[in-house]
Amino acid sequence: MANPIDIKSKTFTLKPVKNEFNKTLVLESLERNIITHWDTWGRFQQIWNNQAYASFKDFDKYLVLIYLIRDNFQQYADKFNYYSYDEFYALEYVTINKLNLIKISSELNIPKETIRRKVNELQKDEILKRDGKSIILQKNCFIYQKPNTSLDALSSLIHKKSKAIQGESWFGDKMEKEEIKTYIKKYFTIIWLRFLKLQIPFLLRHRFNFQDLETWMIWGNVALNHQKILNKHINNSVEIKIIDHQNYYQKISDLKIERGVNTSSIADITNIPRATVIRKLKWLVKKGTIKKNDKLEYFLDYKGNLNKKIEENFRINQIFVAEFLSDFFDYYKNSKFRP
Repeated sequence: MANPIDIKSKTFTLKPVKNEFNKTLVLESLERNIITHWDTWGRFQQIWNNQAYASFKDFDKYLVLIYLIRDNFQQYADKFNYYSYDEFYALEYVTINKLNLIKISSELNIPKETIRRKVNELQKDEILKRDGKSIILQKNCFIYQKPNTSLDALSSLIHKKSKAIQGESWFGDKMEKEEIKTYIKKYFTIIWLRFLKLQIPFLLRHRFNFQDLETWMIWGNVALNHQKILNKHINNSVEIKIIDHQNYYQKISDLKIERGVNTSSIADITNIPRATVIRKLKWLVKKGTIKKNDKLEYFLDYKGNLNKKIEENFRINQIFVAEFLSDFFDYYKNSKFRP
């Protein structure tokens, strides 16, 4: 590897955390502000997924790539080692010790032959190459995967969550966005590994329910439009005030809003071809998760079995987001990884 890490300065040792954040308290705080919480989380996911889809116009290929990146970061962590953002993206290449297609297929719940095809496509694009049983991520990989926009968006998300929690006796002061961004870049492979352990399963749960991530992404833009309008009227509607984390998804789906989102807007935002957007919107209407008015605008709907699965995912995701935030706060405030 080019520019190997100085072990004396970059090795870390694990020590027990004295004041570990209670994940339940973080979750309770998020649930008290459920509409604004899921609006900011949804906006972050829109930014992340737009960037991810733009890389290859193929979510499954991108999933394979970030899975390999996560494996690489895990290798560093297993050796109590890490890279900063600048150090990692200055590397000429990264070696992953063993490519196991069966393991990748199992963890991503994608057929082995599809994984093999995506790996071959990544190899053809000169993003990776094989070296015996090892796999080498080449410089091109960093062009497609470098999370400039996502890092800024994640920093903003964490800042907003810390701002919502500030003042709690168990939390302390909020964290400023630029301080968070600098911190993530300093301990990049540690923090981004933890983020990918949140993000990959999050995507896979939606991929399973919606059959593919493009369909979920299209549905998500309809849902985000609902949340945006709800946020504008959060202080003016008695109906909105009765929404809590238990009834959130059904309530926002049932609420009538004045404007939906049309096919062209979704295609423009996501960069998914308009013909594909139309086809997948028809599937979502058939499944009862969205509906269309006479102006050809789409809204959330709450019919059919798929909505039950979306609602279940919603509750699961709350827990995992709270766990990620708790772990980040622990790193930042309690661990030896100082800002």
